[in-house]
Amino acid sequence: MKSAHLKKLGAVALMALSTIQVHASDLFPELPAKTVGVQVKIQNFSAADAAQIKTAGFSFVRFGVWSDSLSAAAYQKQVSNAFAAAKSAGLPVLLTVRAIKPLTSSPGDTRELTTAGESFANAVTGLEKSYSAQLVAIEIWNEPDLETYWPTRNFDTTFVPFMSAMCKSLQAPSSTPRVGFGFARPPTAGSASTVALSRIVSEYPKCLNAISYHPYGMTSTQISNAQAFIQQNFHLPGVISEWGISALGSNGGVDGQARKIAAFIAEMKKLNIPLTSIYEWKNSDSGSNDREKNFGLLTADGEPKPARMSAETQLNAQ
Repeated sequence: MKSAHLKKLGAVALMALSTIQVHASDLFPELPAKTVGVQVKIQNFSAADAAQIKTAGFSFVRFGVWSDSLSAAAYQKQVSNAFAAAKSAGLPVLLTVRAIKPLTSSPGDTRELTTAGESFANAVTGLEKSYSAQLVAIEIWNEPDLETYWPTRNFDTTFVPFMSAMCKSLQAPSSTPRVGFGFARPPTAGSASTVALSRIVSEYPKCLNAISYHPYGMTSTQISNAQAFIQQNFHLPGVISEWGISALGSNGGVDGQARKIAAFIAEMKKLNIPLTSIYEWKNSDSGSNDREKNFGLLTADGEPKPARMSAETQLNAQ
């Protein structure tokens, strides 16, 4: 009996894995066979960067756009320049869109949240129309489960009304895949993100094509379990829109960073993750501390770190 039960469980697991792999092959038609990209910042992303990223073996770039800045002509130009740089090297874009200001002036005002969701949907639609030919996908938001990136606050009560209004406004079919919501941690049983997703996905099943999250510090087993949880609970594949390792001494410095990035890319290949984005291409001088400043595969001045070559070696391995 035990042997038969184990065989049955194994068959179920294989069926689930097969489902995930089907999603992986069909989800992002703009991607080539390789599914690993790297994050850049639009303010310092150039055609020269794009060429190097392409040479390294990355298949796309990820960058963010703030919806509440799009009315400014100078910002629009910065966004279009970033897309032009990506296009020059034939790199499609994973575009993450969020607002940087609170969505309401009155905490808990559902009508304001609904209006904000509709307005945000208009921004997403506008970006899709402008850049659809270059988009891997549009990612809705970035780390809303952290207060820093959800300035409206009170995630438990404000997130669902806003995102539901957005999803309702995005009912028309789109050729651009949409993923969300860039959670800082993957959804787990009973977590606030799981509660929110359960409502949004059940009410608007066509709003998202995948669930995105950031598995910093997680093992490959933990990531595999997260992928299974997402598939089983939301019937959507999980994707990794951000992961990185800072070149701090506690991580082994630049050599430790290189080893861990190579190992991570190798593990994601084995897990058949549909899309993975590495954070980030260059160090960030604007980071608030040494950890935040040193995630780059290159220095802020563009000098390669060991991680640059280790990533290229792994990306181009058979």
